[in-house]
Parts: sequence; C-alpha cells; structure tokens
Amino acid sequence: MNIRFAGINEYPSVVQLYQACGYGGGVDNEDKVVIAEASGQLIGAVRICTEQGVQVLRGMQIIKSYHGKGIGSLVLQFLKDNIVMTGCYCLPYKHLTGFYGQIGFELISADEAPVFLAERLEKYLSIGNTEMVMMKVMIKS
Repeated sequence: MNIRFAGINEYPSVVQLYQACGYGGGVDNEDKVVIAEASGQLIGAVRICTEQGVQVLRGMQIIKSYHGKGIGSLVLQFLKDNIVMTGCYCLPYKHLTGFYGQIGFELISADEAPVFLAERLEKYLSIGNTEMVMMKVMIKS
C-alpha cells in the first residue's frame, strides 16, 4: 500500500477513479490530491480544495472492492500528518461523522460555515441528500 500526494500529471487518473466510483467531482490544478495505490493500481483519492480562501475536503473515494480495509483511514491520517487542516470543512453523510472525526472534524451547524458552503449543503439537502452534514476541523488550544 502506497499513500502519497499525486502529481498534476496524475490528476486525469484521479478523475477516472472518481468516475469509476460514481463520483461526479473533478480535480483542479490547485487542489492537493492524496492517492492510495495497491500493486501499482490507483484505488483511492481525496483532495483538499481552496475555495474562496477556505480549505474544503472533497472527493474521498475508495474503489468498492477495497472498502472496509482501513484505506480511507490511512488516507485521512496522511492528510492530517502532511497538511495543516485547522479550519478545513467537509460535507459528509451523517454515518461518516466518526470516520472524519478521527482526524479532528467536528459537526457544526450550517450557519457556522461560510455562506457558499452553507448554500452548497442546502442544495444537496434539497435534491434529496438528506443525510449530509457540515463538519469542520476546529482550532485546538
């Protein structure tokens, strides 16, 4: 198992992984993308985007045949070890709050988030993704 930052030249492969996982997001050149590989095959990815000056964790995807093997947790730990995450937001499904909580994400209300993220959450909820929530890595003193 190899977990590392992807080079920009690998971003098209990340988009292909996203498509194979049924995720519609893309990758911008400014994103920080972490990938997981097994036997030379791309099996997972996540990215940190900077949107309107705010870090947002997006696109956590692991190929289905590798679910339940702890790969997502390893990818998150790599993020925590290599990127300052304080103030980073994510919009996961409710059942994943413990998963993201392992690297410091905490549930917050939409009114505690930047307007554009609160609007994104409202859009997701309005199209039927009623199990989505807002999380943020809080500043620890």
